[in-house]
Amino acid sequence: MATEQIKFISLPHLKRTLEGSGPFKLIDVRGREDYAKEHIKGAISLPLDELDKAKTLFKPAEELIVYCDSFVCSASSSAAKMLAKMGFMNVRDYKGGIREWKMSGLPTESS
Repeated sequence: MATEQIKFISLPHLKRTLEGSGPFKLIDVRGREDYAKEHIKGAISLPLDELDKAKTLFKPAEELIVYCDSFVCSASSSAAKMLAKMGFMNVRDYKGGIREWKMSGLPTESS
């Protein structure tokens, strides 16, 4: 299971998921400062170096969507692989990250 391919989620698919009613967790794996400045509405801050906390925060079957800064940032892919190794079965990586989200004119929030 640990060698499973990472599943990616596109911007339109993420937007539909956020607008839908299905249960999922959107996880921002950037640093806490970046998250505080701005993040996708409803996202949970769980920096890459604190990802081990996921075991106590989420159930193995929950849908988890991770994102970082942009296509050039590898933190979300690393997070997706780590979560899969921890036994999470439904993990997706939103590669476009906060940068693509904002460039598409979609709203962010700060904390």
